[in-house]
Amino acid sequence: MDMRTQTPDEPYEPPPAHRFRVEAAMLEMIEHLQQEGLSRQEIALILADAADEYVIILANMSAETAADRQSYHLHQ
Repeated sequence: MDMRTQTPDEPYEPPPAHRFRVEAAMLEMIEHLQQEGLSRQEIALILADAADEYVIILANMSAETAADRQSYHLHQ
């Protein structure tokens, strides 16, 4: 299902190929950060926080877009 046509009650399942690419990139980044001296626990906590913040940013962007569309239709 395309994330743009999904209703709030439907869980999003990314295509397996996309999930694989993102996870592979994340594992490479984790390995690089460990080589720079960060611990696995520190990396995991920071990644989780960053992912949460990014989801909030995306939700706010979606809400703004929906409000813009609604405003546009009201002024037609």
